[in-house]
Amino acid sequence: MQQETFARLVRDALTHLYDPVHLQAHSLIELLDLPDAPAKNAGEALREFIWEAVESLRPGGSLPSDRPEWLHYRLLVLRYLESRSWQAVCDDLGISRRSFFRYQGESLEAVTTILWERYRRTELPEGSPEALSPVRKAREEATRLARETQRQWVNLRDSLESACQMVLPLGNQQRVSVQVSVPASLPAVYGDPAMIHQVFLHVLTEGIKITFGDKLNLTGEIMNGEVVWQLGPLDEARAPHRDIWRVGGFVIAQGLLDVYGGRLWFERDPSAVTASFAIPFSKTRAILIVDDDAQTIDLYRRHLEASNYLVRSASSAEQLDEHLAECPPDLILLDVLMPRQDGWKILQRLKAMPETADIPVVICSVLVQPDLALILGAAKVLQKPVEAGMLLKTVQGLLPPEGNLG
Repeated sequence: MQQETFARLVRDALTHLYDPVHLQAHSLIELLDLPDAPAKNAGEALREFIWEAVESLRPGGSLPSDRPEWLHYRLLVLRYLESRSWQAVCDDLGISRRSFFRYQGESLEAVTTILWERYRRTELPEGSPEALSPVRKAREEATRLARETQRQWVNLRDSLESACQMVLPLGNQQRVSVQVSVPASLPAVYGDPAMIHQVFLHVLTEGIKITFGDKLNLTGEIMNGEVVWQLGPLDEARAPHRDIWRVGGFVIAQGLLDVYGGRLWFERDPSAVTASFAIPFSKTRAILIVDDDAQTIDLYRRHLEASNYLVRSASSAEQLDEHLAECPPDLILLDVLMPRQDGWKILQRLKAMPETADIPVVICSVLVQPDLALILGAAKVLQKPVEAGMLLKTVQGLLPPEGNLG
């Protein structure tokens, strides 16, 4: 798993720190090796582990609490442990909105680093790739491919129907019929069609092998910007070591869902287990790259798509106009040094047109003229080559996350 994906999971866990249902099904539980215990469930263990990570950032010694060294720790406590709004945190700490998002990003990065070290010790206990189990290796490869492939709009119904046809021979062999019930209209999701197809294929294959009886039911429901699926009934006693979290297909599907902002969890009742998974379709922040260098575009695309941004590109003013007419982006990355076109004039035009004046433009160029760029309306200037962390930090600062994190 890439650290960018892991960081997104940490932010999600912090945001839902007091939601027991969400935490109990969280991907971090398996990644951090936090199983259920007699005195507390895995969700509670995850909450305590995050509390400990935050507490480890508490300044030592006898420093007064109004010292700058306390700022990141106090922000985390107020924002996440006390569930205060960002406006209330700003008032309490006496900082501006811009400073809040900057300090929040730094604080989240610190917590992520602490948890990431635990994850790497769990994933590679002997410090070598060979320590990975075959299932973990398969998940790593699948998620690597999902992160690296270009995304597009995916028809969920087509992916589902194809997967159902593909597992039909297995169902016949196991004498299990698959019953599917979904809404008449399913929204499209943004990802790699092959990887979304793999999610359905893996969960259906494993479901057929460990289902109760001779029927496996898969239902889909549209809820809060996601398509939520339920697969069952499943017999956990038929899973490896009687632990459904170790079922290979579910492990791989979970990794793929993580890449696309989804999740997978299990719900138990006295007689059976239901596998549930969610694929988000809510609005994705769109970023338009205006650059004539294909390698640069590919580099930006990989980093941004790994953080679930919708990425488009234009290598000319004509292509830029086409994208703006079709669907204005939320942010533009602009190179001002391109053949046969003047990026400075493009910036001036973007800021002069009412329909694009409010779109943040980040100049990414080998030219070092930040004063000119800023006075012409650029929101930020980054000098090439642009480091991945700085690119993501800049984008996230200009497009504050929606919901509780913003």
